[in-house]
This record gives sequence, C-alpha cells and structure tokens, in this order.
Amino acid sequence: MTSDIPPLLPPGDMPAIHTQADLDRHWRALMGPLGFSQPLLWMMFISPDGRCDGPLTQIEEIPLQPDEFLLTNLLGICAQIIDESLTSGTRVAFLRSRPGSGTVNAEDIAWARGVTEAARAAGVPCEPFHLATDERVTVVAYDDLTRRSAS
Repeated sequence: MTSDIPPLLPPGDMPAIHTQADLDRHWRALMGPLGFSQPLLWMMFISPDGRCDGPLTQIEEIPLQPDEFLLTNLLGICAQIIDESLTSGTRVAFLRSRPGSGTVNAEDIAWARGVTEAARAAGVPCEPFHLATDERVTVVAYDDLTRRSAS
C-alpha cells in the first residue's frame, strides 16, 4: 500500500513551488498524517524562486469566524516582513486545518474570503487558500467562494 503523503524533506530540499499542484503537494507533505484536534491557521512565505522563506508559522486558538481586526493585523505584519526582510516578489500561503470531514463549510469559506480580502487590502501577494481536514488537503478556490456566497 502506498501513501498519498509526499516525503517531508529538509526545507532546502523540498521541491520549489511554482504551480498550484506544487503548492498542494507541499501542504500535503507539511500536514503529514491527517487528523486534527483543533482549528489552526498555518502560514508560510514563498520566495520568487519558489522556495519557502522563513519558518512555517502555526497560529493556535483561532476563532471559528475570522475577525477583521485579527486579519488586518496579520496581513499588515506579513506586508511589513516582506518589505523589511524578504525579497520583493515574495508571496504568502495560508492553510486552515481543522478536525472533521473534507467538506468545505461556512467557516472555511469565511476564513478563505477574509484572508484573501485582507491580503488584497494590505497589498500582500497571496496564494489560493487551502484547507486540511481529517480526510484531505484541498484548495478553497476563489470561484468556489463566489459561487457559495451567492447561494
């Protein structure tokens, strides 16, 4: 039986992230065996050459619904880090992990939409938002956000 988990290598040996498939594979490797006890928000900076730039950050005790103040401050800090410490063209990737099924729910959509809008307002280049559940790792696509919000 083969595992669907890509190997987790030292940061310098991880494949570069240039495409959506690369980012999916990277998040899947980082999440390891699926199963979460609480919701978490994960964040990583990706340099223009596709390599992770800095540590993977895990934010604990996040609310079920994102708070505008929290998101504004978080993306403001991201903008400041990129401006002061990282290479121009660095982008940020976010993933929300939580226990439960792989179905995207209203809270996942609220987080994806909130992070995306806060990143746009802060001028932070941001990758598509991802979700990890006890069953799978998936992107929460912008089209999916728009379609669900209209229903």
